[in-house]
Amino acid sequence: MRRPAALACALLGTALAALPCAAGDNRGERQALVFAPTRTLLLLIPAEQTTQMLAQYPLPGTDAASEMEADLARSCSGGEGQMTTRGFFPAAAEKVWRVLLYPIALAVRDELQKYATVSEARASGNYYRGIPAHGATALTNRISCVRFVRFAALTEGDEQVALDFVASVRLDPAHDAIRLAPLRLFIAQAGAKSVNGRYSVAISMGADAVWRDEYSGHEGQLFEHTIATESVDLKSGSYLKYFPAQELGVRVPVIPTSFGVDRSHDFGLAEFSVSVAELGTAPTTLKVLSEMLPDTDQKATQLMIAAALTGVEGH
Repeated sequence: MRRPAALACALLGTALAALPCAAGDNRGERQALVFAPTRTLLLLIPAEQTTQMLAQYPLPGTDAASEMEADLARSCSGGEGQMTTRGFFPAAAEKVWRVLLYPIALAVRDELQKYATVSEARASGNYYRGIPAHGATALTNRISCVRFVRFAALTEGDEQVALDFVASVRLDPAHDAIRLAPLRLFIAQAGAKSVNGRYSVAISMGADAVWRDEYSGHEGQLFEHTIATESVDLKSGSYLKYFPAQELGVRVPVIPTSFGVDRSHDFGLAEFSVSVAELGTAPTTLKVLSEMLPDTDQKATQLMIAAALTGVEGH
């Protein structure tokens, strides 16, 4: 039986010629995943502004007057729309791998990142609508949907949409939770390379808030969930999907409200975030080598794993 280092060298042999040389020997460092820069935007959509905010940044090749778009608008405006162990080597060999082959690992990682990207956008807003002094006291959401946009170019003023995602963030009927539900996904241009035009996409949503009770203040992450995963083929053009009514999404905690806050105005300030992982089909050699690499960025890696699983299930 071959020793671990010899086995690794045998697997790497055919790939070394195709990989760029690793600069220097930085085996004492663990570097985080670094993706190409993107220009993104996150819109928090109040029900009464649905038409205007969905009309911003029109999607190329789509019919804004279609019935599916009408359903999407109804979902966000409050109507009854469509919403309704890893280990290539034994543990004893892992140390040998890290010490002897780390420079090669850096080259593999850099090459593999051309086939993957994670883009993110954040936006803050008051989630709840102000309550009139003599009106109903039940909480109602002011923000009904979020819209994530990744632009094709980094240049400000170039509004060509490369990726667009809309999701509902409405209160559940019992008002004891928020229900995250995907509504529409559009991709015209991927953010990463692919050898065959196929991509696996995973989308997560999160929210953070600061609030106070009677005696102390609090801050923290309220939720973060992967709410959509798709296997996408862009060889023949752009991809557009409206999610069906049976995809009800996931229940997450409500936005907390501070003690004594003035509820006559909109309240419940929170910072929402959307992250999108796009994973293209990489050459087989890189896939094999990536199994040997240690995780470097837990959050990005988890989202990439979700995208990769979608690719496996979709083919």
